[in-house]
Formats: sequence, structure tokens, C-alpha cells
Amino acid sequence: MVFGNPVSVTGGAPVIALGQPGGGYIDGTTQIISGEVPEPINPRKVLVADFNGDGWPDIFFVDFGIDAEPFPGSHNWLLLSDGTGHLVYQSSFMDLVGSHHTGSAGDIDHSGLVAIFVENQHPPPPFDELHYFLINDGQGHFAVDTTRVPSSLGVAPFWSSELIDVDNDGNLDLVVGGTDEPNFVPPEIFWGDGTGFYSDANKTLLPSVAQFDTILDIDAEDINHDGLRDLVINRTDSFYSSFYFQVIMQTSHRVFTDESLPRLIHDLSTWIGNNASPVAWIHLVDMNGDNAPDLVVDDAGSLEGWGNGLGWVNDGNGYFTFTGGWLKAIWTTPLVGGTFSPPAPGTYSYDVNWNKPVDPASVQPTDLTLSGIQGATVTGVAVINENFTTEFTLDIPSGGSLTASIAAGAITAQSGHPNV
Repeated sequence: MVFGNPVSVTGGAPVIALGQPGGGYIDGTTQIISGEVPEPINPRKVLVADFNGDGWPDIFFVDFGIDAEPFPGSHNWLLLSDGTGHLVYQSSFMDLVGSHHTGSAGDIDHSGLVAIFVENQHPPPPFDELHYFLINDGQGHFAVDTTRVPSSLGVAPFWSSELIDVDNDGNLDLVVGGTDEPNFVPPEIFWGDGTGFYSDANKTLLPSVAQFDTILDIDAEDINHDGLRDLVINRTDSFYSSFYFQVIMQTSHRVFTDESLPRLIHDLSTWIGNNASPVAWIHLVDMNGDNAPDLVVDDAGSLEGWGNGLGWVNDGNGYFTFTGGWLKAIWTTPLVGGTFSPPAPGTYSYDVNWNKPVDPASVQPTDLTLSGIQGATVTGVAVINENFTTEFTLDIPSGGSLTASIAAGAITAQSGHPNV
């Protein structure tokens, strides 16, 4: 995982968190970045893609600079892989200064090369490039191109952008949104045609929400399995004192309707996002293995009283129910790929450690399924460690490779949230 540091006048090093076999992460920034470690001022978004075509992920930091008068801006930051698992900072954008709030990356013209779209505000003289594309030569060298940007975007700022194939025609579409207020950029889709150029002659305006007029993030998936990709727009009000998830259904090819109330919000008067902190990022991802994309907030720690993983589960037909936080196994003892000692045959303890306390009444020996060794059985289970650990007792008659699994929804947290 890659994080930008909080806003700093002098900048701050990003954090590259490396996952560990037993669960959890360590700071691997200096291990991964070879040489100079960049220090973005106000990184608004992190783009990860293979920009130089070597098969390794590279990183592009979209940097706004100090968010206060006189808005001096900053340049963006690029780190390219050296092909050995390390990243090297490139100084190629130091002269391209502006206040960049959002960006997105993708192959916009079927060249096999990843381009970058950059939103730009308050470009100080003599920089007159507003919103632009960075066109890639395949080696991670980029040229600024403003001719590919729709003219209606003009000089108006906006906060969110994505390159997504919304209509499933094989071309990346440019989806943007700032605010529904006049003279700003509303949520709209500029349809891609495979040339890498986007125009006002080929766009669709999306429904507005007057009470929650500011757009912070956008995601798109087929949430009801009808073969059409739908959108969820993460919104707040103009005072940044709430959050609201707008569900926009693609009812037919490039035709959209706002179905937020029946599908997710239900009752606006009791909506959890009223008078709450705004949410920065959302993701549509299948959390419980039913092949239906659920809605997950990945910065829920900013919402008082909630842990990370705040979510809404999809029933498979595109209707969402609030789940609170998900119950997740974070590591096991032995670890995945580890061994029981002494060698089989024998009786062994297998601990599953969770991110929150489980409800002991929901735990049964049958919750753990074994495969790979004939005759291996689960003979008991205890809930220990202040209910953070389920300790299963296994009878293993012979050596071999054993697979243990717990089905989604088998165990429930004390908060009532099911495991994923």
C-alpha cells in the first residue's frame, strides 16, 4: 500500500507499507525507494501503473501544494521501477507547477502505453497549462497535451476524475466531477472513442444532488448484474459537513437514472452521513465472495466511532444494506504456509486472529473447513484472547498440505457484523 504524508509546507516522504505473511504491515519506504525519497507537499491522489513498460508498478503522486492563498502550487512526483523491485524518483515534472487536485491513468488510445490525466488549478505564471494529459513514450517520459481535454472544462476546478470504461465498448471514458454549483464542473462522462481525445460533442451529464453538491470520489461497477456498469458518486455538502453516496444506474446504453434512495440511502432523514465528516475515498469491491460489488469506505477511521472498513453489503441485485465494519481474519497461528509441530499424526491448535472481538455464541467447530489431508478433522473450538481469537483443535492423521477456510458470514463479531 502507498500513502501520501499529511500536508506540510516543506513536504513529507510518502509511506510504502509492505504486507507481512502473518498479517499487518511495515514501513518499507526506504527499502523500496532507491536514492532520493521525494517529499510531496499535499498529495491528493496516488496513481499506480506500469508507466515504463518493464512489468513493475510505478507511482505518480498528484500534488496540490499548500491549500491556501496565494496557492503557490507544486509539481507532481513520479517514481519509476528499475526492474529489480526498487523505485527511483524522476525529477522530470519539477518545472510543471500547479495546484493538482485529481488525476487518473490509463491507456486512452489503445497504444499499450499508460497516459495520465491531470486536473490543474491556480497555475502560477508563466505556466498556462490548465487541465492536461501527460502522453507517455513508453519509457516513462511524458509530454503535456491540452488538446485532448474537452474545452468545456476550461479553467474551472474539480475534485474527482477517473478513466473507466463505463459503457463497456473497450474505450476508457473520462469521468469528472467537482460541484453542481453554477460555473463549476458537474458530474459528467466524456465518452472515449479510442483516439485518446475527449470532446463536448460526445458527453453525458449525470444527475445532480442539490443538498450534497460537492463530488469527492467516483467508482463504477455493474452492481445489479445486468451487464451495464453503474456509478456510485461520493458526495458532501458545500461546507464539508456530511457524506452522501449517490447510486446512478445505467438503465440502458449510456442512459442513467439516480436510484440512491431505494438502493442505499433509504431514508434521508436518518441517513448516517448527515452531520458527519466527509469521506475521501470509496471502493466498489466484493467483500464477502458472492460476486456482487459491495461499497467500502477505506478511510472510515476519520469518522468518529467507526473503524476502518465501514461498508454497505450488496444483495446481488444492487440494493445495499449498512453493515458497519467488516469482521476480518488478520493472521493465523501457524501462519499461512507454516507448519504444525511436531509432525503429524497429532492433535494441534490452530488460531484465527480477528480485527475485532467475535461473538462466542456464533462460533462452532464446523465453521472451519479442512481439505487436502484425508481424515483431518476439527474436534473443538474455544474463543480466547478477549474474544479476538478463535482457537480450533485439529486432529491430523498424516503429513501433507492442509487447507483451512472459513466461509464468509460463518462467524459474527460482537457488534453483529459478519466475517468476510
